[in-house]
Amino acid sequence: MSKFIERLKQVSQPPAHPMGFKTAKTEQSRLKIQLVANIRGTKMKPLTKQLTAADALVLPMLEADVAEVIHGAWLTRGNTEEVDQSVRSGIDFVILPTNGDILSPDKEIGKILQIEASITDVLLRTANELPIDAVLLSEGKENGLALTWQRLMLIQRFSSLLNKPLLIEVSANISSNELHRIWETGVSGIVVTVDGGQSEAVLQNLRKVIDGLPFPSQRKRESVMALLPRIAPEPEEPEEDEGGDE
Repeated sequence: MSKFIERLKQVSQPPAHPMGFKTAKTEQSRLKIQLVANIRGTKMKPLTKQLTAADALVLPMLEADVAEVIHGAWLTRGNTEEVDQSVRSGIDFVILPTNGDILSPDKEIGKILQIEASITDVLLRTANELPIDAVLLSEGKENGLALTWQRLMLIQRFSSLLNKPLLIEVSANISSNELHRIWETGVSGIVVTVDGGQSEAVLQNLRKVIDGLPFPSQRKRESVMALLPRIAPEPEEPEEDEGGDE
């Protein structure tokens, strides 16, 4: 099982609070929203082992030795050949396009499906039945990933219709208030794209922001599933005894 997927599940479905003195200890052990660093640039390789501020890294396959850090790959084709190469290189998870190959169940690797924001609600619900582990909301970059009311509604829509962990992309300069709002919608992880040469400082700053966030007061994970009317069959009337009295 993917280590990163396990962490996402712990964020989206935190354990129930015990009663008594164990409550404080449980609160400290809870995981906060996960930070995924999508590293780009030629200066990436010498830095990967230093990027401990991130919970997971997304790297080109076989680009760097990051055995000490959970790492995955963002696949462009998502075919079986790419996935097999990822498994051989020790990748923990992959981000897959929706037009990629259907993977066989023996691919023991975390599968995150990248789904476009324009998908209909009906199709989005079907993702709950697919053999994938999490979903990454794919949005246009026209707004620079700014958090507007419209975008917040979009994120809430995905979170409400999915029963799998949800990840979204954010900008490197996201504020504490914006990140807390995103976490409250039910998002389990954020993906930030950073240049290799500046990644360490950016990730350290984001780690401080996340560590300082309070846990959401109430996780609104109720599904907005349509309630279809069910017509109960009419009870059968007992058959009359047509025979006469003897």
